[in-house]
Amino acid sequence: MPFIPKELKHRENYLLSEKGYVRKRWRGRIPIALVFPNAYALGMSNLGFLYLYERLNSYEEIVCERFFWEEGPLRSLENNRPLKDFSIILFTLPFEGDFVNVLKILKACEIPLEPEKRDKVVLAGGVALWANPMPLSPFLDGALLGEWEAMEREIIPLFLRFAGEKEKLLEALHEKSFFFSLSKPTSEKIKILKKSRPEKPIISSLVSERAQFKGSILLEVSKGCGRSCRFCLAGYIYRPPRGYSRDTLLEVVSQIPHGAKVGLIGLEFIDREEVLALGKALLAKGVTLTFSSLRIDALTEEFLALLTQTKSIALAPETASERLKRVINKWIPNDEVLSLLERLALRPLKRVKLYFMFGLPSEKEEDLWESIKFIKDLKKRKFPFAFRISFSPFVPKPHTPFQWASFNLNELEEKKRLLERELRGAFELKIDSLKEALLQALLARGDASLKEFLLSLSEGEPLKRALKKVERLEAILSPPQERDFPFPWDRVDISVSKEFLFREWQKAMAERLTPFCEVSKCKACGACVSL
Repeated sequence: MPFIPKELKHRENYLLSEKGYVRKRWRGRIPIALVFPNAYALGMSNLGFLYLYERLNSYEEIVCERFFWEEGPLRSLENNRPLKDFSIILFTLPFEGDFVNVLKILKACEIPLEPEKRDKVVLAGGVALWANPMPLSPFLDGALLGEWEAMEREIIPLFLRFAGEKEKLLEALHEKSFFFSLSKPTSEKIKILKKSRPEKPIISSLVSERAQFKGSILLEVSKGCGRSCRFCLAGYIYRPPRGYSRDTLLEVVSQIPHGAKVGLIGLEFIDREEVLALGKALLAKGVTLTFSSLRIDALTEEFLALLTQTKSIALAPETASERLKRVINKWIPNDEVLSLLERLALRPLKRVKLYFMFGLPSEKEEDLWESIKFIKDLKKRKFPFAFRISFSPFVPKPHTPFQWASFNLNELEEKKRLLERELRGAFELKIDSLKEALLQALLARGDASLKEFLLSLSEGEPLKRALKKVERLEAILSPPQERDFPFPWDRVDISVSKEFLFREWQKAMAERLTPFCEVSKCKACGACVSL
């Protein structure tokens, strides 16, 4: 038997677990590297990453291959090529915490971090960059801010025309309103490009048994969410909510193989009747449905009937404090949560995950105690499934009403100790890392002055030491609560007005609720008008 290097065998094992990957000959084609700067299992569960891979490879002139940030030499999955062989490098960034990995990958592949010192074109996209491209911008040739369906017709001709001519390609990209780079005039707004009327639902044809959503076809059933939860970046940056017709969704269902596993993405805004019609059509094909998270207030008896083969679901009450429910604008009474759990107890479920947050704006200790008491009450009720309780420290995000909120590490540490002390032994408990939350907060809210900080982290310096290189640390984490305070991300136009976000911030502090989006009827935030 011939010797197979360990790293090559590792990549082949990934490919053996997949259906639908594309392996092309290189001769005469433009090589594009698509990089997900995190683990394979995460990247292969990201529909945007999968869709971009499939769309790029749909062009005969392009060969697109995947990279992930994992142990071992960095080589492409499809043809074992080094990153240096690709003329265009595209990073997909759904999470701020992966900014550091971008630098690590470039360095590991001996590609200069300074844009002016390399002949490769290094671009990036993804919701983390839509929100705030500034911290990573010193290391990028540019950022593509928008939905690929809306940008593709404008970008691909440039890739085809100027492949191998970096200066000309960047010059052409600079003319696009959705293209961001530090060399653009600071007075120029960068508008996130969105598809005003999505026509065909996005569905993944590439499936992996080693993805986080194991062996699942991912199907987007709507874009955006009109629930107006004030902490949620996706709820504002993807506005206005946009759906697909029932006929269009059912047509896509007809293409799904019998007996497949299907993960539904974007259930937040889809009409309840359309969900039921879609679910019934999928179940008629013997499909097993999976969900990343479900809206508690949407789980009617008709919907629960769709969970015939579902063994685990995730729900996000966020808090059990009624006061904080009004602050965050997610009004789901505790009685409603308990009633749902009692109905779920009649289903063949094995696990229920409950997501909570702590450190929310204006949160007091008594608010946290409400969540603690609620969880302890669940223990007494002896439900037939296993609970997994997760607490995440709140991180203020750009382009949300809570962009004016502060991130206070000392307060979070005290609250984490309270949760650990009171909930020890109450189900399976997971409290997310405060160190990672601090890093996420800083990268979400920072600007290009974080360059030295990111460099230090990429070289392996501990976070505590790297923080000494951050100028105005407290100013970044605790901005003034003034409407006209200039944030680094103000240059990015998401179509939602800053005035609307500040009014929502004021309503949050007054503990007042805002109703759901009424698309085409309401013009309060500006998204429907400007799209």
